[in-house]
Amino acid sequence: MPVADSSGRLATSYALDFALKHLVSQFLESAPDDRREVEALAAGLKAYSTWHATDTIQAGREACGAQGYLAVNRLASLKADTEVFTTFEGDNTVLLQLLAKSLLTGYKRQFTEMSVLGLARHVASQAATVVADLNPLVTRRTDEEHLRDREFQLAALEWRSDHLLGTLARRVKRRLDEGKDSFTALIEVQDHATALAKAHTELLVLQQFAAAIEACEDPSLVKVLDTLCDLYALHRIEADRGWFLEHNYIEGSKAKAIRDLVNRLCAEVRTQALPLVESFGIPDAILAAPIAI
Repeated sequence: MPVADSSGRLATSYALDFALKHLVSQFLESAPDDRREVEALAAGLKAYSTWHATDTIQAGREACGAQGYLAVNRLASLKADTEVFTTFEGDNTVLLQLLAKSLLTGYKRQFTEMSVLGLARHVASQAATVVADLNPLVTRRTDEEHLRDREFQLAALEWRSDHLLGTLARRVKRRLDEGKDSFTALIEVQDHATALAKAHTELLVLQQFAAAIEACEDPSLVKVLDTLCDLYALHRIEADRGWFLEHNYIEGSKAKAIRDLVNRLCAEVRTQALPLVESFGIPDAILAAPIAI
């Protein structure tokens, strides 16, 4: 498996581990009769994590060549076991649509409950965000200090999520105004809805990764986690760079700088890959396979 693929997937695995622990804590703290937000969060993370698992196992199997096909090396059985989870307890695409509907409901409620003054403040805040994030100096900035700044990474994913939510709401409303029912209106823009759900999930995952680093009291561990978090965030921006370029959030030179930095971070993470994987504490009996010896 190429270094960029393996290191990027390792960073994503860590990011998802923190996000799933956050989901568990949110579930335990929520009241049984008010778990709509937790259920929406679970839907997004279930889809995202199961797709990540199947994709990672497939990449690992290909990297092992013909050995990856052998039953004794267990990659084939692992893939068979995990693939079912992309539809088990809800098809992933349907779950993303549920998350998008939940976000739209919250968006509508936000404006319904907002006072005139609150609405004015919201509009002013949105305008300020556009000025700050789409400033030519920011969209062109390519230095490593800026790209590895957690504030930039979080702002990029948040801007994408907010933009997708606002534009999706307007597209759905336009169809409702034309007399279409809510089901038809959402189906006609389901590609937009699933893009929003994925973007929202990636933002939440990054937020929880950043929160976990903030809570860590071991300086040496913080340094390693910082690198993993940078890799996850920039890898996600790089993967969707077409969208960011289309919306003028970054320019071509910045997209190239992000790609170069992702490659350097992958090489850096690779030197720590073994202890990072061992820290998951997976028993040897589960890992047992001739190819692993």
